[in-house]
Amino acid sequence: MAINLVMLKYPEWLGFPAGYFTVQDCFLSVAIWWLIFSLPTFLFLKERGQGLSLSGRISFKAGYHRLKHTFNRIKTFPELTKFLIAFLIYNDGIETVIVMASIFGAEVLGMQTNELILFFLMIQGIAFLGSLVFGWLADTIGKKRSVLISLAIWSLIVIWAFRLGLIWDQKTEYWILGVLVAVVLGGSQAASRSLQGIFTPDANSAEFFGFFAVSGKFASVFGPLIYGILVAITGNVQSGILSVLIFFLGGMAILWTVDEKKGMEEEQRPVL
Repeated sequence: MAINLVMLKYPEWLGFPAGYFTVQDCFLSVAIWWLIFSLPTFLFLKERGQGLSLSGRISFKAGYHRLKHTFNRIKTFPELTKFLIAFLIYNDGIETVIVMASIFGAEVLGMQTNELILFFLMIQGIAFLGSLVFGWLADTIGKKRSVLISLAIWSLIVIWAFRLGLIWDQKTEYWILGVLVAVVLGGSQAASRSLQGIFTPDANSAEFFGFFAVSGKFASVFGPLIYGILVAITGNVQSGILSVLIFFLGGMAILWTVDEKKGMEEEQRPVL
């Protein structure tokens, strides 16, 4: 993103005339970036063993049965199950804010591409520090409480975004909201992974965390969908933001019922 910002705003730093690069060129730069940093994997990473070659139909069937088996295993851990349900709900809200932030900035505030890139660069930088802060907080007051605090801040962000311009001008408040988002963005997700970690048996960590990641991506389609429907009905980008509050409050309500101590005790049970 830093390179893209330079390309769009200061192309002369790279030896090109002003206005030389477009947003489409930024997409091309991403493709080149992926290619360059995938080469070490393609050239130097060796497989540990040769697996059996399966047809697409057999592979799909095997994957389906393995996923079903993992789901049945997870259900034997009630506290972990409740946490995963809560995570799927509130993480959908987080993903919606991330996806819609640039659209909100462009449509509601008229922010230009350069401003949006700088905005997200700020978020990424502060999010790193936010992860460290919430890591310390999770060790100090507990992982569940840390996640609940982050979700309360997320809820505040959504309400403030709906009433943007209440105290100062809208753009100033949007940058302040960006700082708040950055603080809880890395922190809420890091604390969530830590909470799942203490509920997950070591022998099943890869299996359960894989399920955690894939199910989270699958569930994240509902937030943007509901947001988009509300915007289409009302014709107002800002009005749809309140729909995200439902995900944060719903996730908080379910997470509140999770017993952290009991979940750690369940983690010690042998898994069949």
